[in-house]
Amino acid sequence: MALIKRNLFIQIIKKMILSLLDFTMKKISSLFIKKSRRWDSESPLHDLDLWALEKSRTGNIAVCGMDTLDLIKTFGSPLLVINEPKLIHDAKMIQDALTTTAPSDSLILYSYKTNCIPVILEKIHALGIGAEVISPYELWLAEKLKVPGDRIIYNGVNKTRESIERAIRMGVIAINVDHSEEVERIYQVAKGMNKKIRVGIRLALVSKSQFGLEVESGEASYVCKKIMGFSDYLELVCIHFNVVSNAKLSIVHKSCAHMALKFMHQLKIETGAKIEYLDIGGGFGVPTTKKMSGKEYGLYRLFGCLPKPPSPNDLQSIESFLAEIISSIKADCREFDLEIPKILIEPGRYITSRCEFLLVTVLTVKKRQNGTNFAMCDAGRLSLTFPCDFEFHEVFLANGFNKKRDKLYNVMGRICTSADWMFKNKYLPELKPGDTLAVMDAGAYFSSYSTNFAFPRPAIVMIAGGKATLIRRAETFEHLTAMDVFESFKPNNQG
Repeated sequence: MALIKRNLFIQIIKKMILSLLDFTMKKISSLFIKKSRRWDSESPLHDLDLWALEKSRTGNIAVCGMDTLDLIKTFGSPLLVINEPKLIHDAKMIQDALTTTAPSDSLILYSYKTNCIPVILEKIHALGIGAEVISPYELWLAEKLKVPGDRIIYNGVNKTRESIERAIRMGVIAINVDHSEEVERIYQVAKGMNKKIRVGIRLALVSKSQFGLEVESGEASYVCKKIMGFSDYLELVCIHFNVVSNAKLSIVHKSCAHMALKFMHQLKIETGAKIEYLDIGGGFGVPTTKKMSGKEYGLYRLFGCLPKPPSPNDLQSIESFLAEIISSIKADCREFDLEIPKILIEPGRYITSRCEFLLVTVLTVKKRQNGTNFAMCDAGRLSLTFPCDFEFHEVFLANGFNKKRDKLYNVMGRICTSADWMFKNKYLPELKPGDTLAVMDAGAYFSSYSTNFAFPRPAIVMIAGGKATLIRRAETFEHLTAMDVFESFKPNNQG
């Protein structure tokens, strides 16, 4: 009897503790959600000019004079929409910023992994911007798009023999080595083709990263000397680094460039090597989205507290950003007695983030007894909006931009799992079935991360001069099974 009473007492204490924890979590969550509301009401991002968008006469969001609701009617939902003039404007901005500050023959190379839609890439390349590719597919695509080899850098950790052969035939600027084993592979391919190939190395300037070659352990120096030992077919021409994402200021890039140049100085002392290119990886930020800090991410996941929106004023202009990096490089080269290398800049997000947005349709709104409102939409984190998991992205009611944002919603996708959310505890105008939401900054990684989990992927359209051009058709059910081999689809099947 004493044991039963003891166990009953323990169970009561456990329930009390759990109840107290639940109460505390709800209170904390409520406080943070109120803070989110204040941040949202004060947000500097409620301005369509930031994305070169406008309002139609009916109060809907419009792009280049085209009403977003008309786009949905024509091309279906969900829909990725590209503002071509904005794409061209932002690409020219960073290209002009480099041209006015960097040594001659320096280049902008667009990062294919950011947004690999061929028509977008064609528009970028037509401006003289090259390609930074990380996979055999991306290299193949660059060749199909007729990008000159002397405007391509081949990065990545999984370079197949076939792709190395392609890179050699194309005469790329460099194949950047990520790990020691690649050196022999590249050498054997070059030797077999009897062609000398330019190579570089990627420096690991962040110890927790799996990418690149460590400097302090001597690994990077060892690999450089290994490459130079194969000088009959390999030529060391490039030092590369990539350590930050969506940077608002130039400080990290300057620090990393300093470390890279210090390494080049030491390599010159030891081997006499003169490096032609300094390849600076991307991470150039935009004013309208940001990566969540560890604290912000934890609060969002635990309490559903959306982070404070980024302030456009916190972003250094791209002209100043690049000018400071180049100035710092020139000063370091004087200090280390190095010739100023040609600069390769690998932006992704800066060029395409703000030119593209995602339109989704609200399927239904579910109001639970506990006060939670779920807006069920035709796209979510598991299909198209995965970057919303760790980045701040603004969202608007496309068919009522000026309506008051006073209702709290969990915006969900259409996959049957609670993991398919788009936004948690987001203040929006009162939603109803058939409403259209516009998710901003979809030009960086939305299509790259997209999946056909249970549903086909959507169409993509490009807008310019009041005209919409379909640049990728929506997937069909037949497309989803086109690569499968199974009995039901055999021509002679009578079932």
